[in-house]
Amino acid sequence: MWCNMMKQNKTFHYGEFIKKILVGLLLGIAWITPGLSAGVITAAAGLYEPIVHAIVNFPKEYQKSIRLLFPIGLGVGCGILLFSRVMQELLVIAKFPVLYLFLGLVAGSTPALFKEANQGGFRKRFIGAALLAFGVVMVTGQLIPGVTETGGSELNAFTALLCGAVVAFGSIIPGISSSLILMYLGFYEQFLAAVAGLNLRLLVLMGVGFGLIALLLLNLVDYLFRRYRGIAYHGVLGVLFGSMVLIFPGFRPGMALVLDLVYFLAGAALSFGTMHLSAR
Repeated sequence: MWCNMMKQNKTFHYGEFIKKILVGLLLGIAWITPGLSAGVITAAAGLYEPIVHAIVNFPKEYQKSIRLLFPIGLGVGCGILLFSRVMQELLVIAKFPVLYLFLGLVAGSTPALFKEANQGGFRKRFIGAALLAFGVVMVTGQLIPGVTETGGSELNAFTALLCGAVVAFGSIIPGISSSLILMYLGFYEQFLAAVAGLNLRLLVLMGVGFGLIALLLLNLVDYLFRRYRGIAYHGVLGVLFGSMVLIFPGFRPGMALVLDLVYFLAGAALSFGTMHLSAR
């Protein structure tokens, strides 16, 4: 009997470890995918607040924090390294299918995020928070000038720091797509090249930018989501839908549209399944 209990306990821990790696893998992909938000994925998986708590309270609860953060971080690193070069190629050869797939991934995560947002009950004021966030995203998208697919100039010390700061902002604030912002700023492809080519100088500078912004935002975000959970999460939903509208590529005629919709549904099913698995 004792042996059976031990086996069940090991299976449970291995299962949790693998789930966290899979979520981390999806987070790594989200970091370099326009329109996806790492913060949304962690929130939808029910891991956003535990991760923020683990980082903020790392000195006090370092063993517990490591157990949570290590498998997720392992998955993130694998996702970024494995997918950055793939993303470079995909955006060149199949832009429309890729964007529809990514929109599906975002759409598939919204039911789990909506459930997370209303754990404490729904309030009418939450709708106002969502609409306000949606409006802010749309206005901001109109104010930021578009860039060409090949994007701006080569990264230097300042712009590498800026890229790291943008990635931190999108990682900590659910609903914000770091890659989408980088694409608007004209640094997305240069960012991908630096990651895929393991440019250590640029990666270190990005890490510094990431760390500085993360330190500034983590405690603030932790406070907001603890005190104003419903409003904060519905604001995230507004940002999420606004981001989807901004990157929507339009419709293609004929069979191309059918294929785009197939990719969208495949992305939605994959995302929904991953969120469901992570929440169990």
